[in-house]
Amino acid sequence: MASPALAGLKQQIDDLTNEYAARFAGHSRVTRDLAEIESLASRSRDVLQKLEALPKAAKDEEFDVVHELAKSNFEMYQAERTAIADAKASGPAYVEFASLGTQANFVFARYRRHFAGKSRATRDIGLLNEMVDDLSKIQVRMRTLIVGKSDTGMETDAELVTTNHKLYTSEKAEILKARDAATKEEQGDILAEVANNVFATYQAHFASKARITRRPELLSRLIESLKQTKDKMEGLKKGGLETEHNTRNIGVVEQNITMYESELKEIRKARAGVKLGDLMGNLGTAANDVMTEYRENFAGKDRASRDVDLISKLADQLGEVLRQMSALARAEKNEMNARNMQIVTDNLVMLDSEHDAIVKAKEPTVAS
Repeated sequence: MASPALAGLKQQIDDLTNEYAARFAGHSRVTRDLAEIESLASRSRDVLQKLEALPKAAKDEEFDVVHELAKSNFEMYQAERTAIADAKASGPAYVEFASLGTQANFVFARYRRHFAGKSRATRDIGLLNEMVDDLSKIQVRMRTLIVGKSDTGMETDAELVTTNHKLYTSEKAEILKARDAATKEEQGDILAEVANNVFATYQAHFASKARITRRPELLSRLIESLKQTKDKMEGLKKGGLETEHNTRNIGVVEQNITMYESELKEIRKARAGVKLGDLMGNLGTAANDVMTEYRENFAGKDRASRDVDLISKLADQLGEVLRQMSALARAEKNEMNARNMQIVTDNLVMLDSEHDAIVKAKEPTVAS
């Protein structure tokens, strides 16, 4: 058993390791804060010095292991500091390109959560269109930044965006094909699930949420999706599908369209005339609410027992906040919003990573 002094220093090492994992691991170096990694390295050096200054009586059988961990971590943080400085010295084009890469990764993560391994026929085409549009914009900007540069890494990243853009574009046709291949009865069930998915999205992003922080464009997309679904349900009915549940579903969808359209007007009214600074502050609060729910349900808990749908919902909610913060940043420079955007970006990277880790933890163990 480690001495109290050694145990305390080991806990400090663990805290620094967790901080590094949250703030640096998996992030583009050009987006990282030099002062923050320098602080991490400095605190790591202090822990290492305190370890080496321990009296002989405190250096028990665990000392060598703890000392080696502290030493290797300090060296890693120093090397990371140098790598971050070098990355930042590459120029503003590389910084912007790295930010675009992070945005693309968020789109890729949304695809994994909502499309990969899921029944094609029930997928949200409106969401897929939004993702295709996002990648289109990222792709154009990346190609502009690459002009005149010979950088294999940038070319590889840009090609990955192009590949996924083509994949998502072709996926829309496959979704429609899967729906058309079903019988009328099956199509009725598919459309009911499509509608239920829209209802779930509304509940996740709008129900009991402050109207000022809600994105009108998202609700408009949900309304359009329900209108298209209703048209197809009515088409099935005209085509001979006289089942009671399809007729009932048409009524349910119509009621929700009316409710959503009314809510959209209220959201636009709530946001009208609001100062951008106030809106930025409210979005910061919305982001904090998401992370509070994350800590309550996931932090420090066994991943295999966690709810995949909930972590996916939280990632979607935080992504919506980031999308709005980014739009506001283009309209007005604001130090608070810029700082909040970086925090939200880092947290979204973490949520996406946590989602994938939970999915992996739930995979059945194969006996050797």
